[in-house]
Amino acid sequence: MQRGFTLIELLVVLVLISLITALVAPRMTSPLGNLQLKTAVKKVAGSLRYARSLAASEKENRVCVFDFENHKLTIFSESSPGRGNESAAPEGGRELSYVLPKGVTLKQAYAGETAVDSGMFQVVFFANGSSSGGDVVLAGENERMMMIHIDFITGMVEIAKSSSRE
Repeated sequence: MQRGFTLIELLVVLVLISLITALVAPRMTSPLGNLQLKTAVKKVAGSLRYARSLAASEKENRVCVFDFENHKLTIFSESSPGRGNESAAPEGGRELSYVLPKGVTLKQAYAGETAVDSGMFQVVFFANGSSSGGDVVLAGENERMMMIHIDFITGMVEIAKSSSRE
């Protein structure tokens, strides 16, 4: 008597392996997309905190512009020369930019009750530590969203637990 597996048994095992792979693979790659979103949110929040710190320490307003078309954050001094002229660079390399990674987008921003989802959104950090305030929502590839809240009185930047506004 020969020992071994029949063709049917081998096919059943291959079908089971392919089904398990099809079900498990998306669950394995999903956290990577969330990781990109979390990293981007932390970088944007850190950049905003840095802008607030610079505004307070240098006694000079800092402007943070969110560009929805290019998914980019640009921070510059309000008194930077040439801000009306895009070809002129601010002196001393005072302009900072952060382009969001692929798969992470600027979804929406709020200034009070006004929602912005295209064009530019601006937050100003004043020399006294306060800001113009607002909320910025970033979205990942799987449409998971996270919100950054900028308090207008204290200028403090917080990463909100959820993307819904209260």
